[in-house]
Amino acid sequence: MNKKTKGCLEKFAWGLFIAGLLALTACAPSAPGTPVITNFTPEKGAVGVEVAIEGKNFKSVPEENTVKFAGAPVAQGDITYASETAIKVRVPSGAATGPISVTNSNGSGNSAKNFIVEPNEGKWTFMVYLDADNNLESAGIKDFNEMAGVDSSPQVNILVQMDRIPGFDNSYGDWTGTKRFLVKKGADPATAPLQDMGEQNMGDPKVLQNFVEWGISNYPAQHYALVIWNHGNGWRKRMGKLADEVIAAKARGGAGSGPVKAVASDDTDDDILYMKEVQQALEDAGKSLNDRGIGFTKLDIVGFDACLMGMVEVAYSLRNVAGYVVGSEYFEPNDGWPYDTILSKLNAAPSTDPKALCKVIVTDYVASYSSDEAVTQSAVDISKLENLVAKINGFTMKATGEWANIKAARAAALAYHDPGYPKLFWGTDLWDFADRVQGLVASADIKTAANDLKVAIGEFVIAEGHYEAMDGSHGAAIYFPPNKTAFNNDPYHSGYEESNTFMPVDFVRFSKWDNWLIDQYYVNIP
Repeated sequence: MNKKTKGCLEKFAWGLFIAGLLALTACAPSAPGTPVITNFTPEKGAVGVEVAIEGKNFKSVPEENTVKFAGAPVAQGDITYASETAIKVRVPSGAATGPISVTNSNGSGNSAKNFIVEPNEGKWTFMVYLDADNNLESAGIKDFNEMAGVDSSPQVNILVQMDRIPGFDNSYGDWTGTKRFLVKKGADPATAPLQDMGEQNMGDPKVLQNFVEWGISNYPAQHYALVIWNHGNGWRKRMGKLADEVIAAKARGGAGSGPVKAVASDDTDDDILYMKEVQQALEDAGKSLNDRGIGFTKLDIVGFDACLMGMVEVAYSLRNVAGYVVGSEYFEPNDGWPYDTILSKLNAAPSTDPKALCKVIVTDYVASYSSDEAVTQSAVDISKLENLVAKINGFTMKATGEWANIKAARAAALAYHDPGYPKLFWGTDLWDFADRVQGLVASADIKTAANDLKVAIGEFVIAEGHYEAMDGSHGAAIYFPPNKTAFNNDPYHSGYEESNTFMPVDFVRFSKWDNWLIDQYYVNIP
């Protein structure tokens, strides 16, 4: 045998040997216990959709499996079923089109095909920032159950970020952290959430910003509503822990003293959201969404299921982030908004436009209470705000005399003042005040300015409701202590001065109302 022939035979033998090894490798089973995904259904869907994964070597205890969609992990609470051959999960927030993986103590397995993540664009995404981390926990649970008690619609995403507290209501597992839910019919606060976030400070504007960005990013829709649920405090704090909340808010920046318009108190973290923080959180959310390429202009509706938020100052702070604002001039009862009737109508008619939905909220809210209760609710059109502020400024330029008549008009106008808080809560219905000025003064210029103000308010307020106890309500209140003594006795009146640097109020900075109050009205009405 010559060398050439011998070399060819050796190469042939080595080739057979390697081919045999490859064949054995191909036929060899995967490592014992390694998860294998053979199929999943559906093959595409949006965030929140349930996916059934089939295969073998899964763990029958859900917590012993880690499931990811293109690297985005499924929250343990969203693994709704597990056996050795099947797992059911919800598509997680942040998921992108790509393979599904299952990992357990024996290894990891990937699907051979990609799961396709579809945009979850419906008609409405209705977000509720439900801060029940305070003495309203039971009311928060009731409202959650109202949302879950209505027929669901694929065109309406109802998102809730809920924070709870120990010591008030131990129902539904008595959990005390913060969770995010996509609320469907039949759910309750014990239902597995989309995300279990641990304790979150709902009085921190970054937490609000994150919730809004998350909701819009993962549940795109034609229209967006945000409801901030909690205590509302007019220009003042109604209840305890004020000092701690001020300290916490000051730690985020700002100097000086005098808390201003506030909402959403988080008792666990001793904090509260001031309107300046709400404004900044929503403006920052919009900027961040646009920076990330998610086209976003503004929220269609910002609503306050809270007390004393139906004020010009509140609307003005949201002028860059909302199309409409819904709130009550007076206190709200603990039952708050009737989410069952509001969302039933929205789910039944998801093409409802924002203006029409505002009217539904106002009408259904008032109708949900008996006619002898002191309730108010209104919705305002932010596109009409600039004209209203111009007419307020115009009134202050003309109302420079007849102080006895203007004082009488203020005394007769409806003020949202609770005798239980003698130094606080000086919101006054602006239309009622202007109407009484128009009827009392002799000056044609002041009469005309008052009437112009009434017309502007009528255009600004698109829906308003109240019962007899609140006659004089027309949908827009403004800060207006009756005299200088009352203003000075308000322990937080410095929040209404232009020199204030702690959570400064835009309406005070950019309108002439505060100048007229302090430099003219109170000079003449001590």
